[in-house]
Amino acid sequence: MWLERTKWVLANIGWPIAFTFWYQIIVVLYAADGTISQWALYYFHFLWIIIVCSYFSASFTPPTKCRDVEKVEHCDKEIKEDVCQLCNYRKPPRWHHCRRCNLCVHRMDHHCPILQLCIHSGNHKYFLLFLVWPLQLAIFTIWHGYYDFWKTIRSVYTAEILSTSEQLKGTGVSNALMVGIAALYLLKNQLPNLMRNQTLIEESRENTSYNLGSWQENVKSVMGAWTIAWLPFSVTKSREKKFE
Repeated sequence: MWLERTKWVLANIGWPIAFTFWYQIIVVLYAADGTISQWALYYFHFLWIIIVCSYFSASFTPPTKCRDVEKVEHCDKEIKEDVCQLCNYRKPPRWHHCRRCNLCVHRMDHHCPILQLCIHSGNHKYFLLFLVWPLQLAIFTIWHGYYDFWKTIRSVYTAEILSTSEQLKGTGVSNALMVGIAALYLLKNQLPNLMRNQTLIEESRENTSYNLGSWQENVKSVMGAWTIAWLPFSVTKSREKKFE
């Protein structure tokens, strides 16, 4: 357990450092020399604030504790699948035991190696936003810095000496490219499951019993009303209950 806790702490140190690096690249280097417009700088600040809020909301939203459970001494074959062998109680629907966190988690999607925690009913929306908005930031950075990225690649073959500013810009765009590819790869599975109201665990078990009938309602069940769906605001408890 201490190892997982240590990983979580390191992740919460590493990500703020990465956020600071991205901020310095755009604001200090690109904005200082007039490479990007004032409106583009406003848009960057919007993206940066949304990403930071989404990250901390995902990282510090604890899973719901399993209440009103029935302790069991012996498991009949009929109820064996509904009983957590490690916690020794009968699980409600859509609960899954995470061996890394050592607890049962409501609507567990997976244990995320990026954030070093479980993605569950409480932070699934924030996790999705943490994929969608960094993808937008990656596109923004690549759009404004593709020439610096090309100069960095070209210097490897031409032995051209780049200034420190040019090297940092090229590194920042390279980092944005990797982040964008990683976000696209993760969204490849997350978005279809979101539209089916299905977790990765339920997908692996081919469980489609929680589909609400339309992709719009399925998305709202996780993201909330359309007015706040793409912002890091929590889904109300009443709405979560309605769609479970």
